[in-house]
Amino acid sequence: MFRLSLLCTAALAVSWLSALADEPGKAARGADLSCESLPNTGDLLREQNQTFLIFGEIHGSREAPKAFGETVCEAARTGPVVVGIERPSQLSGVMQNFVDSDGSDDARFTLLRGFFDGTDWGLSSQAFLDLFIRLQQLTAQGADIRMVGFTSATTVGSGSQTPYERRLAAELLRASARNPDARILVLVGNLHARKETYPELGSRPAFDPMVMPLPQDEVLSFNIAHSGGDTHRCTAEGCGPQPVDGRADPEKTGIWLSDGDLRYDGIWNIGPVSASPPIGTRY
Repeated sequence: MFRLSLLCTAALAVSWLSALADEPGKAARGADLSCESLPNTGDLLREQNQTFLIFGEIHGSREAPKAFGETVCEAARTGPVVVGIERPSQLSGVMQNFVDSDGSDDARFTLLRGFFDGTDWGLSSQAFLDLFIRLQQLTAQGADIRMVGFTSATTVGSGSQTPYERRLAAELLRASARNPDARILVLVGNLHARKETYPELGSRPAFDPMVMPLPQDEVLSFNIAHSGGDTHRCTAEGCGPQPVDGRADPEKTGIWLSDGDLRYDGIWNIGPVSASPPIGTRY
C-alpha cells in the first residue's frame, strides 16, 4: 500500500523532483497513455490501493499476455509499475534493457537470444514477445516500467513445493523494497496465485502457493476466466494447439472483485482464447 517512512518519503520526494527536472513532463506523458484494457480495469486500479496485483493465467494463450500488458498500461497512467514475469531473476536485466530500448531489430534480436529458450510453455511464445514490444512502446510514450523476473533456479524436488513458492514471494518482496513508489503487477500460473493451500494430490504433498507469504492486506489476486478455445501446451500426443474448456461469458469480459471463489480475490475474464506458438514455430 505504498507505506513509507517519513525519511524515505522525503528522499523519494527529492529524487522525484530531480527526475522531473531532468525529464520534464514524464509523469504527464504517463497519464496520457492510450490503453485497450479489459472493462473495469481503470476503475478497479483507481479504487484499490494494494501494492501487489497478481494475475493468475493459463500458459500458452495469446489473450492473457495481451490483456496483462493493457493492465500494465492502465496502472502506468498513475505511477511507476514493476512488472513481474515468471522467469529467473537473472533475466531481469535482459527484459529491462529491451523495455528501455528503441525497439529496433537489434534490440529485439538481443531479447530473443537472452530471454526466449524455445520451450513449449507460454513464456517462450509469440504472445510474450508481443507483450515485451507493448511494454517497450509504453515506456517510449512515458510510462515508468521496471521489469523483474522472480523464479528460482532451485528445483522443487520430491518434497513440498512450499519452499519454492516462498522463494518466489521473497523475490517480489525484494522488488517492492527496491521500488517503494511502485505497484507490483505479476503474471503467473494461476496455481501460484491462489490464496489457500493447494491440497495433496497423489504422491505430491500439499503446498502453500506464492501469494500466501505476501502481506495479505497488500495483495489482490485474480484468477483467469475464459470462454474456451485452445492454448499451446503439451500432452501425450505431443505439443501444439490443444482445446481448453471455459465457461465464462464471452460478452462479459473484464476484471472485478468477487467472493465466489475464496482462493482468489477476483476474476479477470479474457473471453475466447487462442494458442500462441513458441517463437519460431508456425501452425
